[in-house]
Amino acid sequence: MEATDILVSIVLWVVLSLYVTGNLYWIYQVMTRVVSYNPPSLAHGGGAIEVRIVTVGNESVVAETVRNLPAELDRRYIISEEPVDVPGAEVLVVPDEFESKAINKGRAIEWARQAVPCQREYVLYLDEDSHMDTFDGIPDDDIVQFTEQPRRTTSLLAHLCEINRMGFQIEQRGFQSGSIPLYTWGGGVAIRSSIEEAVTWDYPTLIEDTVFTWRTFVELPERPSFSVLSDTISGQSPPSLSEMIRQRRRWISGSRENNTILSFDRIIMYGLRDLSWSVTAVVPLFLLLGNLPGVDVFAWQIHQAISGVLLSFVFIWVGIGIWQVRPAPAIAGLSLVLAPATSVLHSVGALWGLVSPPDSFDVTAKVDEVADRHPQHQRPNTNERLPQRHSPDTNDD
Repeated sequence: MEATDILVSIVLWVVLSLYVTGNLYWIYQVMTRVVSYNPPSLAHGGGAIEVRIVTVGNESVVAETVRNLPAELDRRYIISEEPVDVPGAEVLVVPDEFESKAINKGRAIEWARQAVPCQREYVLYLDEDSHMDTFDGIPDDDIVQFTEQPRRTTSLLAHLCEINRMGFQIEQRGFQSGSIPLYTWGGGVAIRSSIEEAVTWDYPTLIEDTVFTWRTFVELPERPSFSVLSDTISGQSPPSLSEMIRQRRRWISGSRENNTILSFDRIIMYGLRDLSWSVTAVVPLFLLLGNLPGVDVFAWQIHQAISGVLLSFVFIWVGIGIWQVRPAPAIAGLSLVLAPATSVLHSVGALWGLVSPPDSFDVTAKVDEVADRHPQHQRPNTNERLPQRHSPDTNDD
């Protein structure tokens, strides 16, 4: 083989190896933990929960989120960077002079934690676009993760990428039996207030929700409990591909900057997963390179066979995503047809973040939604329904 062939062979096989590693770990997660997932038993109703909705100041968007809150979640705060007027919730405006190690969203949450301490057992954090259609209670765990559900806005392709991501993200159901959760979705997470006070948000990171969970598991003397509810909370899909790509760039940059707080084996695992996700964006290019006339790739037939098997996982993830999101039949069909393309688009931002981490935090743009719009998806609730009861609270009005 010539030097060029050797170089191309090394690149192609290294990229494939990284992709194989990521897929094998996903299979391990699903087969050992997700298949045995059972929704946790519910123990606390709305009287034990305080809702805190974090916003940069999108008044109309956050007003729709408040409007969608179930009535039993009666204690509601909006933590905003700018003054907003939203019926049904008390607004807390973060002062410009507040100083904290935390940045961006984490800084706002940390100010509110200090200024207005939670007086209930749990604080439920929602993003400004998080819609909760139903509430049946939460389990008696330290951190409770609701299942994310994407809601289409203006970009169909970005929404199809979100459906793809939901399929891969089914692994999250296995986090409650793992040693430490891989990530947390801050658009719907309930945290025991005593845990929040012990850990705080006073830490500089681009992915404050995930890093808070990591720090909880690393810093506390006793291992906390973590559970995942099958109940869904919907959030807006990015309004454009460019917004989605920047969002993914921020995610991977944040995880790579902060995973050093974990044990060495977890750092290696996260590194391999990040690389696997990133190289997805260039797999088609490298496959084309291997098929160029005059290029002799080592064991090319075996490489193509393995690549074909890996391609099937794209359709598996989209299939699971369709089952989770339950889109209209036309959207479901389009998701399957465009699965390879959405898989690549979903990874472009990760590749960008890997080679060029962002210097600043860009909030993903939100879209105003019609107030009387019906929910786009409605999954049947399989959790045990908790009888509604009000827990006494020293600060109830």
